[in-house]
Amino acid sequence: MKDRINAIDGMLYYIVKKIRPDLARTIDETGRLETMIIGLGGQGTKHAGLMNDFGTTVSAGVAPGKGGRRVHEVIPVYDSVKEALEEHPAIVAASIWRHYSTAKEAAIEAIEAGIPLIVLISEFIPLKDVRDILVAARKHGTLLIGGNTPGLIFPPERIKIGMLPDVFYPEEKADGTFGSKGVTIISRSGAILYHMSDAMASVGIAQNAVIGVGGDGAIGSTFKDLVPLAMGYENTDVVVVAGEIGGCMEEVLAEDIQNHPEKYPKPVVALISGAHAPEGKTMGHAGAIVTPGQETGTFRSKKAALEAAGVTVVNSQYDLIEAVKKSLDNKQYFKPDHYYARMRKRWEAPPPKPSWGTLITNVQPNNLVVRGYKLQDIVAHADIITAAHIIVHGEVPADDEKKRLESIALDAAKRDVPDVYRNPEEDISKTLQKYILDDEELACFNPEGKKREVEKTVFALGRFAAYLAAIHNNQKVFKKAKGSFADMIYYAVSGSENVNADHARMFEAMVVASIDHGATPPSAQAALIAATVRASYEVALAHGVGAITDVHGGAGEKAALFFRLCIEEAEKSGMDVQDATKKVMKQYVEQGRRIEGMGHRVHTKDPRRDVLWSLSDQLNISDKCVEVSRIVGDVFKQVRGMNLPINVDGVIGSIIADMGFDAKLAKALFIFGRMCGLSAHYFEEIITQSPMRRINFSQVKYKGQEQREYPV
Repeated sequence: MKDRINAIDGMLYYIVKKIRPDLARTIDETGRLETMIIGLGGQGTKHAGLMNDFGTTVSAGVAPGKGGRRVHEVIPVYDSVKEALEEHPAIVAASIWRHYSTAKEAAIEAIEAGIPLIVLISEFIPLKDVRDILVAARKHGTLLIGGNTPGLIFPPERIKIGMLPDVFYPEEKADGTFGSKGVTIISRSGAILYHMSDAMASVGIAQNAVIGVGGDGAIGSTFKDLVPLAMGYENTDVVVVAGEIGGCMEEVLAEDIQNHPEKYPKPVVALISGAHAPEGKTMGHAGAIVTPGQETGTFRSKKAALEAAGVTVVNSQYDLIEAVKKSLDNKQYFKPDHYYARMRKRWEAPPPKPSWGTLITNVQPNNLVVRGYKLQDIVAHADIITAAHIIVHGEVPADDEKKRLESIALDAAKRDVPDVYRNPEEDISKTLQKYILDDEELACFNPEGKKREVEKTVFALGRFAAYLAAIHNNQKVFKKAKGSFADMIYYAVSGSENVNADHARMFEAMVVASIDHGATPPSAQAALIAATVRASYEVALAHGVGAITDVHGGAGEKAALFFRLCIEEAEKSGMDVQDATKKVMKQYVEQGRRIEGMGHRVHTKDPRRDVLWSLSDQLNISDKCVEVSRIVGDVFKQVRGMNLPINVDGVIGSIIADMGFDAKLAKALFIFGRMCGLSAHYFEEIITQSPMRRINFSQVKYKGQEQREYPV
């Protein structure tokens, strides 16, 4: 069952449409109601997580001096409201959790930025500051709730803005989906709200919106403002007002009902607390103090005024249930057993297992999703610069941004590389480690601004291309070469003075296919451990690259050698390819040798396999080794009786073999691509996690973008 209604069907959208019709049109298109939290101290940070867990889209947090980080791993933090709105212009509501001494500044900044709904959680704000906030809100037509409010909650939309708990139950339709109809509760007290909700849920009365107006002496919106607003929402059947002694908010509402009955076309039921409180008694709120000798503010004065206006007034939960049932003609919105079952499930649920989150890659059996895009779609449609932007920044770059980033990579590639000694028998990952650690160009490139992490990543990719040129003794050709970054990769590994466009495209596709496999592979773990102790970027990158060995990431090289051996056997013996493959495989088995490039700890069908095969066919690269790669799984089953399908390393090895390049190139291309993922994990760790944390890699949980279509 869908756990929420569509955004445009709920009360929050109705409120936004009344205040900011232009913003409502954006919601029509996106179907998203985005919110912001201002003030990320202890309480603000805690409730940001709870709001997000409830289902609220908390798109941004604002905390001066903390910009560039993320809280709860998913909420980006900005230094100002202006900066946040530049990235998230469709925010409809902001909750403010700042200390009373700075709440005014935060509230006015949000109001003047045009956010239609401001929920002022902060309490004890000085009256002169409240005056200035109210003036700003009225000038800009902002709906201001609070201060000292527990916030708002819209159960059908699964949206809460503030600290109200998930105890309010929405309408259930006949088809089992949730609906928008119900009772709207508007209360001066937060605690009373919970009791009212439970009382009404016990007889199947739904709540479509719950609003705490705030308990301070001066607040942004009163009953007079909010009850007519709720009445205008077509799915509100009854408005329940929870008042208390002190102040004159209830009397003002009663007077307005009498003077303007057209604004109140639906029933109102009022619960007034404090019937037996003596004069001068404080009810816990600054606005709930009865002044001795006054004719307003007492239980009797409020009850008399509201009843004179035709409002049913009660003083107990039992009477409230009966009054609301009567107003609704005993309508029931859901079966109470459903409410109790949900609450029982929550009470009896075991504590959540410890976890930590990543937004980068969702690793599922036979599916790899990077920032919401299937990796095979990225391989099919994206170049390495685009892939780097996606995995580090989360989105496909605009054309001008891609060109800018490619120029950074090309500039990095043309710079001189360190003079590194390489033992001829040395693993290429060790050589690349030395280049990374010795490279002052990489260490000293420290861009500023919103795209600094992506810029650092593409600069590192440019340096990597230069390292490959040096390793293959192709620097002379590489330095003179011109063209795209994909061309530069080709020049680096081929040494040819003329680019083979098909080979360049194939190289790039194999690099992109290798960009990431989540936070748990050894290379990612090594980079993350370095990041948690705040090692520099190049040190963490070198850690990750050094962990790519024959055991992890090196299967492509040995797979290429195996496929070539199979073809050599076929040509030498005159056997067909399948029989030759079977013969070579039996020899491997008898010698106790492992056939690399087969099997995977997660996938039974590696999602990157088919897209690489398809591309190699389109580019007329596929030949006998790719033919072997397509049948090797079936042959292995014949030889060993086990299902062990080919993986991406095996496919890359077969393509490298058919292209006629050194088998060692397979590992180099794997490392090239994986640098994107290592960079993304490094920056995410720095931005979202505290230093020196103990990382339990089995606890990682994907919290990122849901799967979506790649924009072609």
